[in-house]
Amino acid sequence: MQIRPIQSKDQKKVKELISGILSKEFEFGHKAYPYGDLDSLDKVYGGKREQFFVIEDKGAIAGTVGIKEESKKTAIIRRLFVSSSSRKMGYGGLLLDRALDFCKEQGYHEAVFHCATTMNSAIKLCKSRGFKEHDKIISGGIDIIKFIVTF
Repeated sequence: MQIRPIQSKDQKKVKELISGILSKEFEFGHKAYPYGDLDSLDKVYGGKREQFFVIEDKGAIAGTVGIKEESKKTAIIRRLFVSSSSRKMGYGGLLLDRALDFCKEQGYHEAVFHCATTMNSAIKLCKSRGFKEHDKIISGGIDIIKFIVTF
């Protein structure tokens, strides 16, 4: 198992993983989380202070997380997903920890993570890493929680 930056060869498998999870487990997925970035993740997350990581296990992409720059002080953590066959192995925590380490390395003062109120595992994971609920918003008719952690 290794966590590494996305490579162009991963693009198709990452898109299949994320869109598959959203369509099977979160029927609202396409409304609250548009898929536009999934066609060019290496470019969308290619800014100087941005990154998209995958966790690879036995040659397969088992999970993902992306970091986007919102401002000089704030990063947005996005696309935190783990394949159904790789859950309960701690991969979500490893990916989130890597994303938070990256944010600190880049000098961000805080990280923001948005998730639907029905994403119970993501909510529990965020709280375990020090994220605090900041706000609730509605996007595409879906209740979204905005979490913030400061460094």
